[in-house]
Order: sequence, then C-alpha cells, then structure tokens
Amino acid sequence: MNDFYFHLNTKFYYGKGAAADIAEEILNYGRKVFFIYDEIPAKTSGAYELIHKVCGENGIEVTDFTGIEPNPSHKTIDRARALLREKGADVVVALGGGSTIDSAKAVCLTSSYEGSCWEKFEAAARLESLSTQGKKEEGVLPLITIPTIAASGSEVSNVAVIANHEKNMKLDYRSDALRPAAVFTDPTYTYTVPPFQTACGILDIMSHAYEGYFSTSAGIMQDGISETIQRTCVERGRKVMQVPRDYDSRAELLWAAQLSIAHVADQGRTFVGNIHAVERVLSNYFGFPHGAGIAIISLAWFKYALGDRTAHRFARWAKNVWDADPAMSDMAAAEEGIRRYEAFINELGVPSRLSQSELAVSEELLARCADEIWGRVDASTWFRPLSDKQELLDFLMLAW
Repeated sequence: MNDFYFHLNTKFYYGKGAAADIAEEILNYGRKVFFIYDEIPAKTSGAYELIHKVCGENGIEVTDFTGIEPNPSHKTIDRARALLREKGADVVVALGGGSTIDSAKAVCLTSSYEGSCWEKFEAAARLESLSTQGKKEEGVLPLITIPTIAASGSEVSNVAVIANHEKNMKLDYRSDALRPAAVFTDPTYTYTVPPFQTACGILDIMSHAYEGYFSTSAGIMQDGISETIQRTCVERGRKVMQVPRDYDSRAELLWAAQLSIAHVADQGRTFVGNIHAVERVLSNYFGFPHGAGIAIISLAWFKYALGDRTAHRFARWAKNVWDADPAMSDMAAAEEGIRRYEAFINELGVPSRLSQSELAVSEELLARCADEIWGRVDASTWFRPLSDKQELLDFLMLAW
C-alpha cells in the first residue's frame, strides 16, 4: 500500500428538503451570497424559491447568476466574476450539475485575480503537476453546493474543469481550496433529469470508481469499495431508468457519485487517470456529453488493455461487478465482463462507439487527437503501457 495524503472537509447534509437548513451554513461566512444556478432544475424543483425564501428570512442578500453552458466557457465564468466583484459576496452557493459547480469553483478561486480565469488555469497547467493538494491557497471564497444530478460528483470534489472554446482546450485545476465547505443533497432535485443525462451520469460515476481499479496496485479494501460503487451504479442505475422517481435509487446514485469522486477507493494505490485524459481531448473535437464520451473511451480501452498480463484483473471485475461465472478462466471471464459492460451502455441508451453518433469522425481526425494526447500524457504509466503514438492511435481506432 502506497503512502498518501487525503483531506476531505466537506459537510454532508442529506435528505428531502435538506436545503432548508442552508442559512446556518451561509451565516458562518457572512450575509452576502453569490448564487450560481442552473435555471431549469432550480426552477422546476422549487429549489430557487426555497433558497431565496430562506435567505430572505435570515437577512441574507442574494445576487443571482445563471446561464452556465455545458463544458463551461472561461468567458462565461469571467462574466460571473465581474458581477460578483460589483455586488460583493462572502460565500458562493452553486446549484446544478458539474458544469455549474465547476464554474462556481473557478469563480471562488479567481474572485480576486486580476486577469482572466483562463490565465490562472494556464499558469497551473504550465507546472509539471496541476495539483496543489496539501498546500494552502489564499483568497479563495468558500463554496456551498446543491447537486441536481448524480454524475461527476463535482459538488464534493477538489477539481474544476473549464474550457476555452477558441483554443479548443479544456484545463483542470486541482486544489483542496476548491473543495466545497458543505453540500446539501436532496435526491428529489434529480427526479426530472432527462433519461439520457441520467444514463450519462451513471456511466460517469462508474468511471471514477473503475479508473483507479485498473492499475498495477491493488488492495482488498480499495477493491471492495470500488466494486460496491460500481455494482450500485448497475443495480440502482437500472432501477432509476425504469422508475425515475425512485427515491432510494436516486439517493444511492448521488452518494455513489460523491464517494467515487472523493477517490476513497484509490487512496494507497497508484492512480493514472488515462481514460479521462483521453476523453477530455476527444470531447473537445466531437462535443459529446462527458458521460457518453467516457463510455466510448472506456470500452475501447478495456478491449485494447486486455491481454495475458491484465486478464486476471478484468476477470475479478467481471466476477465481482458483473456476476460472471466464478468457474470461468481469467481470459473468458475478462471477455465476458467487457461484453456485459458494453451491453449495459447500450441498455442505458448511450452510444458505445463514435460511429453510432452523427459525428464526422475520420482516421485523420483521430490521428490529430492522438498527436495532441501524446504530447500531454505519460502513457508508459498506464495499466497497459503504450510505447509510441501508433499504439495510442490503435486504441483510439477501437473507439470508432
């Protein structure tokens, strides 16, 4: 088991109407709130009215900002920062999905930064490591989150991802200073998430659990946590697709998302993150939803990574997550596990290959993606190490 540093200081409030108690948390920081929200879930769930009612009753001033797009643009975040500076704020409250909450994190991080938020993210990217975990950062506003979808788990994570659409780039910033002070989770706020977005969220949650699982270092406890999260996604995911207002399924998926992104199952073992690194580049080119991109890239990677050296790991996954026959040989079980994963993607109504979409995909475009990815990652550390760019392209072609 490797040495590790782990810090999680977020307070968790769970249940129907949980956000009714938000004023107590806000008042820990002051009486001026900058409220960033995703309009459709905020209004349809009644959460928007609740937040304003509770704040009004407690003498808390609220400034609204909405209009965060998927794959949030640094320009939109800069507009939010300008309004925050004009109105002032002691704390930021974010209600929505990953894009809205990531944007709120970027606002908190750069609220007093003079340049564009993109410059701050680029400066971090120029360092060999984007991570500032364990280091103190000054001038970051506190953040309180209210998730409206079970997916990225951004509501409790220490990561923010933003996009520069002119440069066709995404960058992430990792710091414990970005970890929300509190999260108010009401599963009923996720009842009206459309089926496709629900499905993409389920696959995103799973990926945060299995990406570290497929590594060269294992652990009984870590494996057990990861497998339980994945099984929860399969079992509760199937139920919620059939019964969207099943409270327990919605609640367990949200909890799975939050435990998964906290990387509890990855502490003490090597985590590489190659699936997300590849998906981030491809989604810039093809514009597919993150969860769908993760499914396509994961399936291609599993097929490429399976071999005599890795079959035992895929076999454990197949037997403990997908209920493959325990009597199967490692290779047979591994192949069965990958087949069941692909069938699950299709069952959820998500494409499992780029060719199943209407995207203009070509070998030339995938080669461009390979060029960009190869310059950013150290593929020698992957579960199946890659020795050259052609091997990377061979893997990407399986996604087609």
